[in-house]
Amino acid sequence: MKLTNEAKIGILVTIAVSALLFLTFKVGNFKFTQQGYTVKTSFYRIDGLEKNAPVRLNGMEVGSVKDIRLVYDQDTKMELTLWIKEEAKIREGAKAFIKIMGMLGEKYVELSAGNPGGNFLAQDALIEAQEPIDFDRLLAKGDAIADSLKEISENINQRLKVNSQAIDDIVANMNTSMKNISSISGNVDERLKVNRLAIDEIVANLNATSKNLEELSADVKVNPWKLLYKGKEKPIK
Repeated sequence: MKLTNEAKIGILVTIAVSALLFLTFKVGNFKFTQQGYTVKTSFYRIDGLEKNAPVRLNGMEVGSVKDIRLVYDQDTKMELTLWIKEEAKIREGAKAFIKIMGMLGEKYVELSAGNPGGNFLAQDALIEAQEPIDFDRLLAKGDAIADSLKEISENINQRLKVNSQAIDDIVANMNTSMKNISSISGNVDERLKVNRLAIDEIVANLNATSKNLEELSADVKVNPWKLLYKGKEKPIK
C-alpha cells in the first residue's frame, strides 16, 4: 500500500513534534515520574544563577533550582527553591553555596551534607546560605590599596630626595659616633688592664670592709649595750 504525500507529511510532522517535545522536557528538566522534595535558601546576591541550574550535594548532582524570587523582608533577598531527589537526604546544619562549574562559568548551588547524626530536613526546610565572594568589590579594594601604597611610596621617595643631605649627615655622624665609642671602649679596656692590680686590691678591701660591717652588725645585735658604753675620760694634765 502506497502512502499518499499527505500521509508522508503527517508522519514527518508527528516525528518532528515528538522530538521537539522530548527536547523541551529534557532541557526544561521536567519531572513527571521522579519523586523528590523541596528545600529553600536565601542569598543577598546570586551572581547570575538561573532557574534549572544544577544542585549538588558534596559534589554529586541531586537536583535543580526550581524557582527564584525576590523576598522583601528587612533586607532584599533572593529566595531559592531547590528541588532535591527523594534518595538524596540532607541533614540539619547543611549550608548552601553558589559556585562556578567548568570553563564556561555555569553557576550551580552546592550543598553540604549537614551535621553528622543530625535529623534529615523536611519539606520546605530552610538551609543557611553562605554568601558568594564579591570579586568586583575585592578588586576595587585591591585597587584602592594599590593606589594608597603608590602614594605612600611617592611621598617617601620625595622626602628622601628633599632630605638627602640631612640623611647623609646623620649617617656620617653615626659613623663618627661609632668610631668614638670604639675608641672609648679601647681606652677603657686598656685602663682596666693597666690598673688590674689596683682594681683587684680595691675589690679586696671592699670585701674586707663588708665583712667587718657584718661582724659589727652581728655583735651589736647580740650586745646592744655597747652602743651606750662610754670609755673613761683621761684626766687633763
